[in-house]
Amino acid sequence: MGNRKISADLKFAAIRLHGQGILRLSEILNCVGFSRMTFYRIKKLYNNTGNIVKPRSQYTGCPHIFNLEDLHYINKTAQNMYDQVRACNTYMITYD
Repeated sequence: MGNRKISADLKFAAIRLHGQGILRLSEILNCVGFSRMTFYRIKKLYNNTGNIVKPRSQYTGCPHIFNLEDLHYINKTAQNMYDQVRACNTYMITYD
C-alpha cells in the first residue's frame, strides 16, 4: 500500500493487542493493513520514546541565513552606495 498516513490510534491499538497477546501478529497485521516491517518500526519507536508518532523536526524548510539585523545592515549599505553613485553622477561634467 505504501506511503499512506496511519492514524496514531490504529498504531497504538496494534501495539497493545500484540503486547497483551490477544491476537497473533499475522491477525493484527491483517486487520490493520500495514506491513510487518512497519509494525516493528512503530514498536521500536514506542519502546524507545514511549510515543508511537515520530516527533516533527524543528528544522523544516530552508534555514534562515540572515537575521533581521543583517538585513538592516545590508539595506543601509545598499542605500549608502546608491546615494554615493547618485552624488557622483550629479557632479560629473559632460563634454559635448
